Parts: sequence; C-alpha cells; structure tokens
Amino acid sequence: MRIILQVPEGLKQEALSHAARLSAQGHSVFLSASACFGACDLALDEARHIGAKKLIHYGHAEFSRVHVPGLKVEYIPYYAELDWKATGVMLQKAASLLHASGAKKLSLVFPIQHAKNAARVRGQLAKAGFSVASGKGGSHTRAVGQVLGCDGTAAYSGAARSAGTVVYFGGGKFHPTGIPAGKPVLCADPHLQDAYWITDEIAKQEKRKNGALLAASEAKTFGILLSTKPGQMNTAGAELAKKLIEKKGRRAEILVANEFSPLALANFLKFDAYINTACQRISDDREAYGKPVVNIADIKRLLEIMV
Repeated sequence: MRIILQVPEGLKQEALSHAARLSAQGHSVFLSASACFGACDLALDEARHIGAKKLIHYGHAEFSRVHVPGLKVEYIPYYAELDWKATGVMLQKAASLLHASGAKKLSLVFPIQHAKNAARVRGQLAKAGFSVASGKGGSHTRAVGQVLGCDGTAAYSGAARSAGTVVYFGGGKFHPTGIPAGKPVLCADPHLQDAYWITDEIAKQEKRKNGALLAASEAKTFGILLSTKPGQMNTAGAELAKKLIEKKGRRAEILVANEFSPLALANFLKFDAYINTACQRISDDREAYGKPVVNIADIKRLLEIMV
C-alpha cells in the first residue's frame, strides 16, 4: 500500500523509525515534509498528488472525521513516557506553589501526549491534599481533561467548573496560554521538570486581544482569512463575517490560503485589519501581521464597538 506519513514539528525525528517499520511490512512510504501545526492540519493535498491510499498522522488524537474517497486517514497519538522520580519532585514543587496560593480544588488539564499520565498526576496531587477534577473540552477533544491549542475549555467545564485553580501538566506554553483567562493557571512541566505560574501571560494575551478589537473597530477595509486546511476551513464563517462587516458600511474581502504569511498579506497594502476564521492562534502573532487580527469567535464583540 502507498502510505504518506505525517509527523508534527516536535516529533519529526520519529518519522524515520516509523517509515522503516511500515516499509518492512511491504508498504511504499512517503514522508510529508510540509509544516504540520496540529491535528487539524492533514496533508491531504500531498496524499492526493502521490496517489496514497492511507494517510497516517502520527502524534495527535483524531481531530475530526475526514472522508476522502480512496484515502483512509489514521491518527496515531504519541504518549510521553516520563522519569517519575524527577517528575515526582517537580510535582512536590507544584504542590508547594499551590498551597502557598491557597488553592484547594484543582482543574487538571493536559495535551493528549500526557493522557496516560494524568491519572498518576491526579493521584499525587490528591495525596498532597488537593481536590482534583477534570472537565471535557469541545467536540475535537478525545479525552477528559485534554486541551488543544485552540480549545482550553476543559479547564472550566463539567466536574472542573467549580475548581479555583487550573493545573496544566505538559510541556511548553502554547497549550496553557490557550486556556481562557479568569482563573490562576499553574504549569507543571515534566520535560523541564519545573513548575511555574503562567496566569500573568494569559492575562497579557487577553489585554492584547482587547486592544486588537479596539483597533479593528476603526478599520475601513477588512481581509477575512479562510484556510483550506481540512480541520480549519470555515467557509460559512468567512461569508457570514463578510456580510456582517459590510452591513456596518465597511469593505471586506475573503483571502484564501493553506498557510497565511504576514509578508504575502502585507503586499495587498489596502487592508486595515483581518478577521481570522482559521486557527485562532494566528491572532497570537498579530504583531507579525502589523495590523489588528480578530478571531471569528470575537466578531460579535467587534461589531458592538464599531462606530
């Protein structure tokens, strides 16, 4: 079988071993070299061009069901294995920080890579004297407590709704800064073996978003970003945004791309602001775009403050 193997940026070093295993089974294997930004970003174009019968997306849990005639899409999550002696010391530090803050009930969240480690983390935090719960995020999440870069709602939902503090167990700041502002957020990072508060960074990001809304409210011409990535494409949202903006007496045009480049967009010259219907984390890089970027989820707020 002809297979295309897609691996996200942080795990591309794993691609050769997976390709070797598949080749040993008699398959013809191709590796996608395109940038991969998440489970929503499937290499469907590459698969079509080489005539692949299967696309294996390694590293993430299924984002959504994709039906492409003649192509089977398979997700294989990557689950991290940890040094629990070092991780236990890190969790003791996390517990000390939590106790010092007065936290009692915790909302535990994590990326899919740590779904199998969550029960042990929950147990250690409970042993340290905390009440620990996890909520379920949106339809694109597969595990209770799982957060995505575009969906941090598990921190506030279900059994975790009444928790006063959020604990993110995982590496990096991309996922925790996607958690909605409103509660203190502690990062417990088993890769750096460190625990630290990230609440202020989330609050700053919220302020930057509000600033972008105010700046965009004065724009006269809007570019509406429509992605062709299978998990991000929102044609209906882009068309609705265009209609609503035009009702306000402003001009709007829909811009279509698989991946948006600030430089390429800048060459249009005439846009004063962008409405983003693609990955909501594009707005994190609004400084690179040089103009306000407002997510489609916030368009109601934008329309309300438009003069």
